[in-house]
Amino acid sequence: MKSLSRLLNLATSLSQNLTASNQSFMLQMLSDRHRYSLQKYFDNERSFQTTTVGGMALTLTGGPVIGATSATLTVSWAYPTVSQFVNFSDGEQRVALFTNGQTTITWTGALTQNCTTALSTNGVQRYAIPAVISKITDSTVNVGQLKYVPAPIMTRQEWDLINFLPYTSDIPNYFFIYNGALELWPIPSSTGDLITFNYKARTPDFSTAFLFSTTSGVAFVPGQTAFDYQAGTISGATVGSTSITGTSTSWNTTGKFPLNTDVSFFNLYLVINPPFGDGIWYPISQFNSDTSLTLSLPIVHAPNIASATYSIGQLPILNEDFHDMLVYDSLRTYFASFVENPTKYKLFDGLYAERLALLENYAGSKSVNVDLQATPLMVNPNLFFQGNN
Repeated sequence: MKSLSRLLNLATSLSQNLTASNQSFMLQMLSDRHRYSLQKYFDNERSFQTTTVGGMALTLTGGPVIGATSATLTVSWAYPTVSQFVNFSDGEQRVALFTNGQTTITWTGALTQNCTTALSTNGVQRYAIPAVISKITDSTVNVGQLKYVPAPIMTRQEWDLINFLPYTSDIPNYFFIYNGALELWPIPSSTGDLITFNYKARTPDFSTAFLFSTTSGVAFVPGQTAFDYQAGTISGATVGSTSITGTSTSWNTTGKFPLNTDVSFFNLYLVINPPFGDGIWYPISQFNSDTSLTLSLPIVHAPNIASATYSIGQLPILNEDFHDMLVYDSLRTYFASFVENPTKYKLFDGLYAERLALLENYAGSKSVNVDLQATPLMVNPNLFFQGNN
């Protein structure tokens, strides 16, 4: 595996241009090539889960009167901010806005009659798609032990046709993606059923915020050699645990890594160097303090953690065996446009094509067939003459 600092140093070294402007160019090229590669391959598939909000009976602090466009709940809305159908006691229906943590609800279209303090909702149909999602591959809804896979609706016209009435049910038949949200039909009638979004994730650009100019963790200065964060040592890590303890580390104070925040989106990894560590890069979930962090996956091997050296770096999401192809692809662009050199373009074009062929073969399946023997051809014996002497 190659961290961002190693990829950037390799790209600038092979281009024989160590200037700050070329570092900036290569950083952008590496980010672009990384996203392009992930468009086709599966390495950035993720899942996100939320729960349904079904119909419920609510109580208002006072009955809305003729002309009202708002009301106050007796208890603040505990769910995400949504708009949903509400039923007033006089039979009128409106689409009201419920705001997380607030008691006030609002709607358009003034009421034509006075109402009591009773209010009911039909349930929430729209569920916001998180910003990290690039494209939803499919979605599922768990109702008890049953998992439903609703079918997609592709056009707004078709969606409007099946929503001519606010029909509710616990069994989802269709979903529709529109205006940053996933909508379910029928409208969920129960609260708490698990919705799972299976998706391809958006890919953040590689960032200079995770580069350091020296091994002690000094902020990166363009034009200098980039390093991973390596200040201090690792003094605590055990097999099967995700907890890591550092000595003389300053992951927040000097490294500027945020505390108590999920950093998995940035693809930050930790490697504990042999012979004390296993030399495997582990994804970091969060930094707890200057001397404590939590991994997303537990340690597999911990030979002898005692003042072990380490590195923290940002890694590509692309499979680890193919990180160098991002450099070769960037250098193709560099020698085709920035500094025209047909000979070097051909060299790096060949290296990139070689890695791409290996990647396409590797990513054609999500598992590996350990039987390396060629599959025998099936032959129909009836196609051949079986004569007697």
